[in-house]
Amino acid sequence: MSIAQMTGTFGATGTSASFAAEPKFNISVSGFGTATVALQRSFDDGSSWKTIESYTADTEKYATEVEAGVLYRLNCTAYTSGTIAYRLSA
Repeated sequence: MSIAQMTGTFGATGTSASFAAEPKFNISVSGFGTATVALQRSFDDGSSWKTIESYTADTEKYATEVEAGVLYRLNCTAYTSGTIAYRLSA
């Protein structure tokens, strides 16, 4: 069985690739200096994105998604310092 995951870092504003959510998945964001990272989801294959919540400090969360085909991504909306590592995994 393979584990779906997306990892990367932010060193400036920008977005991650999209992640096809499983019914249960993990969210990990760490390494904050001064920045804001938003968790976003899309119900229309990435045409539009809605912010679910925003993080300004290290965060480890467990999430659920009840609808098939929903995409998630992280969006660094404000950045001053730090190298922010992220991981979405199922």
